Amino acid sequence: MTELSLKQFVPSEVCLKCKGCCRYKEADSIWRPKLGQDDQTSLAELITAGDVLDAQAYIKTIQVCGDHFCRFLNGGDSTCSIYSKRPFECSLYPFILSQTPDAVRVYVHLACPYVQDYLSRAIYDSYVAYLKEFFHRPDIREFLSMNKAMFHDYSAYAPELLHLFDLIFL
Repeated sequence: MTELSLKQFVPSEVCLKCKGCCRYKEADSIWRPKLGQDDQTSLAELITAGDVLDAQAYIKTIQVCGDHFCRFLNGGDSTCSIYSKRPFECSLYPFILSQTPDAVRVYVHLACPYVQDYLSRAIYDSYVAYLKEFFHRPDIREFLSMNKAMFHDYSAYAPELLHLFDLIFL
């Protein structure tokens, strides 16, 4: 299994106060995390113990008062019950990988309040440079090549996304 220790961009204390991530308008939202092979291995005991994934390996939601929550989210305090083993997509967010017909693109989701506050600051630029290096590590390139099924096509959400760079090695 690849060690995917990805430095977190948004500080935990900011995430815990935000009510955006892990909450969806529809049960089958494209924004739900999709597990790659390594994610499924690290969460195997949870996946086999319950009704956690749908047929495409997306994490299923739980409906609460008409809203849909990631089944691992504690809505009361915004904590994640699998945080230490969270899926790659969760670790990467607010940065996302989008599969387009001609490339895999790296975007930042502009709906994230932290991104809105830090978009034009050095800390953001530094993190984007870090991501470029991260995605060029041979083990990460291999992981991504083996887990292409977890990439989504977010082109329908283009106004919410800022293109950063393409992954040309996939």
